Amino acid sequence: MGLKSFYEAEDEIPEALRDHYTEEGGKFVLVIENFEAHPKVRGVVTANNENKRKRDALQTKLTEAEAKIAALPEDFDAEKWVELNANANKDDPAKRDEQLQSMKQVYEGKIANLQRKYDTDLAAKDAELQERDGYIDRSLIDVGLKDSLLNVGVNPDLIDGALASLRGSVKVQRADDGSRKAIVETDLGEVAVTDFVKEWAQTKGKAYLAPLKGDSPSGSDTQRRGVKLPAGDFGGDKNARAKAIASKFPELAAG
Repeated sequence: MGLKSFYEAEDEIPEALRDHYTEEGGKFVLVIENFEAHPKVRGVVTANNENKRKRDALQTKLTEAEAKIAALPEDFDAEKWVELNANANKDDPAKRDEQLQSMKQVYEGKIANLQRKYDTDLAAKDAELQERDGYIDRSLIDVGLKDSLLNVGVNPDLIDGALASLRGSVKVQRADDGSRKAIVETDLGEVAVTDFVKEWAQTKGKAYLAPLKGDSPSGSDTQRRGVKLPAGDFGGDKNARAKAIASKFPELAAG
């Protein structure tokens, strides 16, 4: 049985799965790593690109049709042209001119209808593309931010607040081949989300970091990042400090 993509309320989420969901737009949405690599998402991206291709093909056809029309005489009508020529000796010249003018108006009406249909179809495709692009970009930003925040030790209970605080700083950059990556623009240029979050965690983000397990509820940044501290009590009495120094610098003790 698969995981639900979203829940309407937090209390609907099974307790064991709550860490895998984040609040977004009033709902609790499943967080997926490597979101763009998911087969169903890849299908959406592929369909998105196909829609763009169809839109461009439609634009090309319309441009070609308009070029052909521009090259024709103002009183030309393709549908009646063969008939008029076949009966040229039978028709009165004045009557033929009247027919040409009438057919021209019909032809122009068809072109106007084609243009309106094209504009409507194009607007619908653009709206669909924008909606899909927005969803993909938002998911890419949230996945990258959440992974980075957890890696620097943000308290899982505060992860939603941290996401809300940083989400606006991240943008999605798209390459010519259609690939996307989340970056942050700073005064020093573009930086990766992971580097941006690491810097944030050392300054404004300290309040979001999880407390250490052990005697100190707050802990130090060094301990929080998994750096092993030297053995011994450097804050104890003289003998305790001597032992700690000997543990840290055995070459001095040997001397």
